[in-house]
Amino acid sequence: MQRPTIKTIAQETGLSIATVSKALKHSPQVRPETRAIVFDAAERIGYELNLHGVQLRTGKTFQVAAIMTAPGPKQDEWEGVEYAQLLSGISWALEESPYRVALFAVRDFKESLATIKQIVSLKKADGIIISGTRADDPRIRVMQEADFPFVTYGMSIENEPHAYVDADNQQMIRVSMARLVARGHRRIALLNPVEQLTYGIVRLNSYRQALDTAGLPYDPALVAHGRLTPAFGRENVIAMSQLADPPTAYICANEATALGAFSGFHARGLVHGRDAVINATDDLNVSQYFAPPITTFYLPIGEPSALLGKFILRRMEGESPEALQTLLMPDLIERCDDRLRPER
Repeated sequence: MQRPTIKTIAQETGLSIATVSKALKHSPQVRPETRAIVFDAAERIGYELNLHGVQLRTGKTFQVAAIMTAPGPKQDEWEGVEYAQLLSGISWALEESPYRVALFAVRDFKESLATIKQIVSLKKADGIIISGTRADDPRIRVMQEADFPFVTYGMSIENEPHAYVDADNQQMIRVSMARLVARGHRRIALLNPVEQLTYGIVRLNSYRQALDTAGLPYDPALVAHGRLTPAFGRENVIAMSQLADPPTAYICANEATALGAFSGFHARGLVHGRDAVINATDDLNVSQYFAPPITTFYLPIGEPSALLGKFILRRMEGESPEALQTLLMPDLIERCDDRLRPER
């Protein structure tokens, strides 16, 4: 019995060979209902895509390189969402395509840049996904200069337009600050990521704008930058709570920092809701199990990671990067009133 081919599917469906070929490659140029007809016919007649043959003809690898910073052997502090959660969402998005994710675990930014240069020059993948973007990111420039398809988890500020998925950090801080100010807080601390990261810059700028709007002064003693670990949260709460005029609210950039902030509360004899409150950004919804549960901006990591997978497929098909830019606004989950009640 002769092996089914693309031509067989075209005869079976009445579609052109070009349309069938594009549908099998998950091209966005083919309508979803047409793609479903093609795949139903392919399954019915036992067609299997010969990826090796396609690779030889086109030079494609059918791999998407995910460049992720992996913790080193001595980095045993939790930093919130790990690359495994990101990879899971990306993989699900690619599941019905011929592409698969190839993880490139790197130790730091320098190794990330070197890895990207190698992938681009040796064509080890057909597309790249990176995270941890900087305001002026040289990795982005390398890929743009080579006209190499990529999507970033995080915006940049000074680079040319590119495809990205990010949380709306500006709006998150604006809403968080307005809410805390409305509840009587005048000394609000910001526990932020390292200064080079774009989202840290965006959060700090939004924080300062919110202070201006509320008529409150900016105090650099209430802002800390660093690796978002529980140790970072604990150390800064202990330090800031000893200021002559300590904060009454702490905005933490992730749940790991918020966990450490609670440890700092315990070390200093502070009571949440009486002496100060903690708010955070939440990816995994762990903070609902804190005691007490805290107010968070919740964005399930599955949403941005799935979009990263969808966007890289569309980018590899040639879609404009300007059409592939999304800011996701997390849901505000108010688990506490966050007004101070000294009688507690």
